[in-house]
Amino acid sequence: MHWSGCILLSLALATSASPQASKPPHIFLVLIDDLGWGNVGNRASSSNRFNGSTMPSEAVTPNIDELTKSGIRLNRHYTYNYCSPSRASLQSGRLPVHVSFDNDDPTTTNMNDPISGFAGIPRKMTGIAERLKEAGYSTHMTGKWDAGMATWEHTPMGRGYDSFLGYYHHANDYYTQKLGAASTGVKDVCGVKGIDLVDLWCDQGPANTQNGTVYEEELFRDNTLEIISAHNESEPLFLFHSFHLIHTPLEVPESYEKKFSFLRNPSRRKYAAMVNYMDEELGLFVTALKDKGMWESTLMVVSSDNGGAIYAGPAAHGIDGGANNMPLKGGKLSDWEGGIRVNAFVSGGAVPDQMRNTELDAYVHIADWYATLCEVAGLNATDNRAAEAGLPPIDSVSQWPLLSGQQSAPVRSEMHISAAAYIEGSYKILIGNTMPKSVSHVKPGEVPFAGYWPGYGVKAAVDSVIKKKQCGQGCLYNIITDPYEENDIADQYPQVRSRLMGTLLDLNKGIFRPDRGSENETACEVGRDRWGGFYGPFVNLE
Repeated sequence: MHWSGCILLSLALATSASPQASKPPHIFLVLIDDLGWGNVGNRASSSNRFNGSTMPSEAVTPNIDELTKSGIRLNRHYTYNYCSPSRASLQSGRLPVHVSFDNDDPTTTNMNDPISGFAGIPRKMTGIAERLKEAGYSTHMTGKWDAGMATWEHTPMGRGYDSFLGYYHHANDYYTQKLGAASTGVKDVCGVKGIDLVDLWCDQGPANTQNGTVYEEELFRDNTLEIISAHNESEPLFLFHSFHLIHTPLEVPESYEKKFSFLRNPSRRKYAAMVNYMDEELGLFVTALKDKGMWESTLMVVSSDNGGAIYAGPAAHGIDGGANNMPLKGGKLSDWEGGIRVNAFVSGGAVPDQMRNTELDAYVHIADWYATLCEVAGLNATDNRAAEAGLPPIDSVSQWPLLSGQQSAPVRSEMHISAAAYIEGSYKILIGNTMPKSVSHVKPGEVPFAGYWPGYGVKAAVDSVIKKKQCGQGCLYNIITDPYEENDIADQYPQVRSRLMGTLLDLNKGIFRPDRGSENETACEVGRDRWGGFYGPFVNLE
């Protein structure tokens, strides 16, 4: 194993506290990047009516399948339609529209606003790791952050994590840890300026002995295994493993890709191999927890941050996403179900016996894990510090009554998904145009472009144009009886459309959208001169 070496001091400090008299469960929170709805084995069979018989072989996820079977499958878990907002939502307990719903580059700053004038989560919002530390948790993170890096307060260490090995941007290269068009689709301000930085951080500084050494997920795997191995199991652990997988660039060790040589499309082949790699790592983590004697007292929460990427062509700068969200419509960057309804489940020994091998059809939003984990830890979820700063309160509602079997009635009946989408009861309304010119030109009120089922790569992109939907007056779907959004019922139920349209427009007036500023070249210069060629905090470093 390639031990990270960057968590040893943090672990020594974090495990020195005395254990609580009544210890809450360990919490293992896992976020997967861009996982397709149909790329998981226990979902694949539902895709067969669109894809023939190849899907079961393409979706090889035995560990996810087993963990879901021994836990609770969440059938209606929702997120934002791309990475950054979902991650800010998870960490802060706000709906993306109340924390950060633009895909801002981490270098973005507006120095006239010292609280909210940055990419990511405003400085005065309290993160979930900070809250769990109040309950005596040792807190650690591995992997993709993408929720701000301008100041120390924006970084994972500033948000309450005792250790962090990972990266700050939307994506990086799996082998060099640098940014590039194959990773994110565009050059950032540093790339344009000719400053080629590495994006890999270890606690208080650059991970300059680890970048470029092995496949990035191998670094992350070993770091998480090291955290588990070194943890004092008598104390509660909060471990957040945030995969780079299955985000572009589509890179995976050749031995994994060979397993899927029957797939002719290279993007689908690499994507399927990356999913399989991710699934194997999940199995290693669970085995480590079991070997440590921690699994029976662990609550494991696993979710994707958005639907799988099925884009291709100019709109995606030539990057083929390779995912499969069938039979759901659309994919990442769209508010169709394929972009926002994601694979998610709860597992571990802390799941009550009566709830194991069950499915939950109630609405769950990624923001809800904040209040849920606070309740599990015995905490009040209210964010008093944010209230004092005049920032939006949490939107999170605890799903623990449902997950624990204490009640059967849903705890959430509506979700303000985005400026263009709102769900209430069985209805979902969309407004705008499903095919704007490009993602960078999406305006509030527009539905971002989407692949259209049965979408793969170029086929999905072509169908996005051919089958685009004009929703200027509002498209209405019953997503319970019509989960694939095949029948727009707005004309049949004009009063419902009018009511939901009015609600969405009223909610949009309360969107939290401070002036974040623009990409800041100072971040490039600080990264080059202070951090030795690595991205890192660049404001108020004193």
